Amino acid sequence: MLFKMAKKIKTNAFPLWALLSLGTAYFMVGTSSLSVIGLTWEISAGLEVSPAEIAFLMTVFALTFAIAAPLIQVFLSHLPRIRILCAGLAIMALALVMGAFATSYDVLFVSRGLMGLGAASVSPMCSAIGAGLAPPDQQGRAMGIVFGGLTVASVLGTPISAYLGTLIGWRMVFLLLAFCALAAATLVWLLVHDRLAGARTSISHLVEALIQRRSAFAILVTFLQMTSIFCTYALIAPYMAIEFGLADGWIAVVLLVYGISGVSGNIIAGRLSDRFGPEKIIFISLIGYGGAISILLFIGASLPLAFTAISLWALFGMMFHSPQQQRIANIEPERRSLLLALNAGALYLGISLGSYISNLASVNFGYESLPIFSLGILLLCLITFLPSLLASKR
Repeated sequence: MLFKMAKKIKTNAFPLWALLSLGTAYFMVGTSSLSVIGLTWEISAGLEVSPAEIAFLMTVFALTFAIAAPLIQVFLSHLPRIRILCAGLAIMALALVMGAFATSYDVLFVSRGLMGLGAASVSPMCSAIGAGLAPPDQQGRAMGIVFGGLTVASVLGTPISAYLGTLIGWRMVFLLLAFCALAAATLVWLLVHDRLAGARTSISHLVEALIQRRSAFAILVTFLQMTSIFCTYALIAPYMAIEFGLADGWIAVVLLVYGISGVSGNIIAGRLSDRFGPEKIIFISLIGYGGAISILLFIGASLPLAFTAISLWALFGMMFHSPQQQRIANIEPERRSLLLALNAGALYLGISLGSYISNLASVNFGYESLPIFSLGILLLCLITFLPSLLASKR
């Protein structure tokens, strides 16, 4: 009997170290993809392109990710998920090395597409494995730890990338990130003992997930929320410099403030989601983010108020993702990997469209227009969220 009790305790134990290693992999996806935002000025000067063109580096990464993530589930679902995850980290490392030695903007552009392919093999696997490792009553906390890697990336990865870019140059930053991606793959392989393959997935399953009301509306909410955020965030460095007179060297501080607040929001959301349910936390997140981004339109050139608004923006904006992943993971548990891949694809497709809108808006209407576009997309997100809730009740 004692043996059975010990076995039960071990089975129900919260797998903290395994989840942290998955969070490390997510951290590398976030840091590697978002580093170009912190390195905007260095890459722009090094390759003699405009800052607006750097936004397209996010676009190609995100668009590749969005297309590749669900297709990887279709064609590679018969393989163990951890192998797909570790192979994705290796591809990301290769892409970062390619980018570090790029002699033209075109080569760097291609390397970001390759990195999107690698990241598309990592993020959905992290979420799917993480959701299955924890007991149901602690799933929100587990998803918070795994996705916390992305929010920590905005706290440490992106600002440190920006700071290191001024010290050692953007090329050396890319090489350092390549080494860290391989280290993350090693950690995951050693600490995560899940060697299972996902459920067999076909094109028909993919189409069904895209047209079924419950999953389609939920994924659309993710897409619109991320599009809204990146309408402003993609060009946060020049926006802060032009609208609030922020010196170039202080962009790392802005990203650090954004990241610390984002991590706080993610931690809060993970625990509240287990207690109150993911839908309520998602709604609070969307309303709070909308209020924060609105502040930027009415504060003039006040830099302290701008920092306050950015902090609230990150706090509420990052409260969205953990409960949203928890919600989507439980729509159809046997197709969890596919649905989370579609959600991750929608997230990065939103980054792609948001970055594109950011570029067009800054060129045609000025940087001061970026929060207006963010609010417009957020309104569409809120309008979509209601039928998303109604569909989930059926």
